[in-house]
Amino acid sequence: MRLRSLLLLTTVAFLLTGVARAQEDVPVLVSTQWLAEHLDDDNIVIVNVSMAHMGMPTEYIPGASYIDYHELEDTVDEIPIEMPPLEYLEGVFQKAGISNDKHVVIYGTNPAHEAARAFVTLEYLGHKGKTSMLDGGFELWKAEDRPTVAEAADGPPGAFKIDMSGHVLISADELAEHLDDPKLALIDARPAEQHAKGFIPGTYNLFWQDLIVSDEEPRLKDLDEVKARFHEAGASKEGLVVIYCQIGMRASYNYLISRHLGYETRFYDGSWSEWGKRYDLPREKTVSVQ
Repeated sequence: MRLRSLLLLTTVAFLLTGVARAQEDVPVLVSTQWLAEHLDDDNIVIVNVSMAHMGMPTEYIPGASYIDYHELEDTVDEIPIEMPPLEYLEGVFQKAGISNDKHVVIYGTNPAHEAARAFVTLEYLGHKGKTSMLDGGFELWKAEDRPTVAEAADGPPGAFKIDMSGHVLISADELAEHLDDPKLALIDARPAEQHAKGFIPGTYNLFWQDLIVSDEEPRLKDLDEVKARFHEAGASKEGLVVIYCQIGMRASYNYLISRHLGYETRFYDGSWSEWGKRYDLPREKTVSVQ
């Protein structure tokens, strides 16, 4: 089946589920100014996502709940950073106060792909079109001297229920079937030196950090520059963008930005950790590996 047929079937299946909401009900990225103006909005749930073992946050955006990044990843068949069981994830997001009718705003600190992984996970679980990420993260919020509190919010659990009618993940076998389709844009979010040692044929290398201003200012670069990079990768509104990296962390930010640009996007969670171990799948490299 060609990729165009896959996209058509995906669209039909999505409509047949009765899910009529648009995928762009809310912006993928929101600014610090936007969030400051909506702090008291009862329809918004703000969530801080970071790695607890690196040290719990000592400051939060007012009203923000907290999720430990490691609650959002598991090891499956020796492949790290895969999606945990659905029932478990449902509980994680319920505990954070999320319900299906709420607009969720995710934020964190650099590296921005940690919070972006939560964005991918929520879209995977059916909260597509209802999840945003704070552009610039907590660094920009603090730099602008916006209000903070010392503790995370500890409100009642949300009524979040999983809806798997959306389409976010793509498997290795599905991807392998469509590598030759000209409407497929395949993007590797790893740094160039990692990419060069082995990559999926047809891949464009776009290191996730090349999309942000700096580590100190982890907000998206000039939009025209970002659009140009995705265009160079072969992305089009008539095709499909597939994002991967080494283990599925850094690719999270590229996935989020691809969605921000309005592309139909899939996330290859197994990434090179899975693909590189399967010698039945094609691969390329640009430097010799010692």
